[in-house]
Amino acid sequence: MRSKTFGLDMGTTSIKVMWLVRQGNEILLKSVASIPSATKILLSESIYDRQTLAASIRSLLKNAGITINDANISLPESQVYLKVLEMPELSEQELQAALTWEMEQHIPLPLDQVRTAWQILDHTEKSGKKTMQVLIVAAPIGILDKYDKIMQAAQLNTRAVETEIISVHRALLPILNGSGADIIVHLGASTTDVAVTKNKVINIAFSIPLGGIAITRAISLDLGIDITQAENLKKAYGLSQEMLEGKVGRSLSPILESIVGDIKKSVLLFKEKNNNENIGQVILSGGSALLPGVDVFFTSVLDIQVVVANAWELNNIINTPQEVIDDASSYNVVLGLALRDLL
Repeated sequence: MRSKTFGLDMGTTSIKVMWLVRQGNEILLKSVASIPSATKILLSESIYDRQTLAASIRSLLKNAGITINDANISLPESQVYLKVLEMPELSEQELQAALTWEMEQHIPLPLDQVRTAWQILDHTEKSGKKTMQVLIVAAPIGILDKYDKIMQAAQLNTRAVETEIISVHRALLPILNGSGADIIVHLGASTTDVAVTKNKVINIAFSIPLGGIAITRAISLDLGIDITQAENLKKAYGLSQEMLEGKVGRSLSPILESIVGDIKKSVLLFKEKNNNENIGQVILSGGSALLPGVDVFFTSVLDIQVVVANAWELNNIINTPQEVIDDASSYNVVLGLALRDLL
């Protein structure tokens, strides 16, 4: 089956595109490509910057040989309001009415300034009481309009819009525990997005305003070197205690400790809501998940098994170039978007 859509990830530091097609029990990588992107362009309100970004996307698609025009895109968690609510079992009509009130309580903007969507994730029963997990998402209309204009300028149609953590969750679905709890930690460029899952379903989701860029800046300031040098040292040495007398690791550790602090709070919250249930594993995703020693750091601080999963292998994707496999976790957002119509 040939997919009618492709994944488009307009990230903070890169633009990635991916086109997948299904062949029996396997999924064939038809095309994948990535180019650097300046952070300011995506955040800019300038028409010129918007046109520049759109031209970059068109050029990337041409070079990648992607000939379809319908794309699944993602929004950064930091620009979207997302919450999982536990509610009594309700009819659809009752749920619609209840969610209007819930959204007014949880969304920090007037409802006429956002577009909202909701999805029932799971149905449970505890002590004879039936409940349902409902995901609510709200995106500011101004943000959506910006993305609409970028897509129009790139001569593309938006087939689906979702948050980055939902895309990553889909990419990592095969490794999630079907009868237990896991944590997905997506270490992105500007934010770290976290999802606590139970029985493969998102239970808690939130974003931490720290990521790879903050780590690079910390190394740059600490060691008195420029950003490019700091980025290279970060990727080469990570948390190694042997290289450069462990200076790089000591520079980036405070950022990771701050991230882990927020994750610990989410673990406590999950346990409070779920009869002290333990977390089975932490799954690291994103470019910074590949830094030397990061998995060991998370394991020691959280005292939970940590893995850096290869979503390409998990989803039986064939025809993948080695350079993409080597950088697998940094493609999880666009991979999840490309998989959307194939699962």
